[in-house]
Amino acid sequence: MASVAHQIRSLRALGIGVDVLEIKGLPRVKYLQCLPRVRRLAPDVDLIHAHFGFSGWLARCQNKRPVVVSFMGDDLLGTPDGKGRVTRASRFAVALNRLMARVVDAVIVKSAEMARVVAPVRAHVVPNGVDLELFRPIDPATCRQQLEWPDGRYVLFAGDPDNPRKGFPLARQAVDLASSEFGTPLTLVPLKQVPLAHVPHYMNACEAVLLTSFIEGSPNVVKEAMACNLPVIAVPVGDVAEQLAGVENCVVVPRDPAVVAAALVKALTSARRSNGRAVLIARGLDNPSVAKRIVSIYGAVIAARREGAAETKPIGEETC
Repeated sequence: MASVAHQIRSLRALGIGVDVLEIKGLPRVKYLQCLPRVRRLAPDVDLIHAHFGFSGWLARCQNKRPVVVSFMGDDLLGTPDGKGRVTRASRFAVALNRLMARVVDAVIVKSAEMARVVAPVRAHVVPNGVDLELFRPIDPATCRQQLEWPDGRYVLFAGDPDNPRKGFPLARQAVDLASSEFGTPLTLVPLKQVPLAHVPHYMNACEAVLLTSFIEGSPNVVKEAMACNLPVIAVPVGDVAEQLAGVENCVVVPRDPAVVAAALVKALTSARRSNGRAVLIARGLDNPSVAKRIVSIYGAVIAARREGAAETKPIGEETC
């Protein structure tokens, strides 16, 4: 949930007061356990911004304050198994979340693909921003020295290999093929259980990043890699093709090990970084710019709620 934490800090930097209710507990009951707290805290705020579909249902269980829901990815796109097939349970959850989108005050999604899922409900397409102070180009040799990596060539895998939705077997096959092409081994480094502060060092220490997921919304790792000018080789998923459009030494390829390997070989042979950072800045995908878009949505929701309340007041009664 690092992206949510970044968003909270960016909103506070703009002067927005943000109280956080972190949902903890047993997976099947933690939302119900938080319900009394939501109802108790709701009167003290202007609106509730829920992140993830189940959190949206929790927030909507009160009517005192308007609700904004940010869908995060698989809550609208489903959760795939190891073969990329969306599970039956997640299809049911998606159906429930599409219904919930109709009863909240505003919907935020990460990509146009997700917006189409909730249609005809109008959704605001607002990808997560990037902390450009944290994610920045750093000398690769320095990063490898700090990480105590031996000499070699390193490729980053964007995710946890044990998570079926990340498609690790494809990345593994592609790197093995690319290693054979080079005649020297390439080390595939998973981005698993890496503290956020160290992620930029991993990105700068590697020569490219592979994204082979079955389902994504607007993957943060792609934009973070762009901020570090790290070349990205990705399969067509989420809004990756849109994000990488016009970015040098980055490519979206079919989900085929040989094709992914060929793209990786080309990127490593060129020995060039990307121009992703400049593209991110031009598109306004830094955290402060995204926070301003979120605040404008808050303002519209609050104004609409107040206007609706004013319309229901008896004639002659003052409104505020």
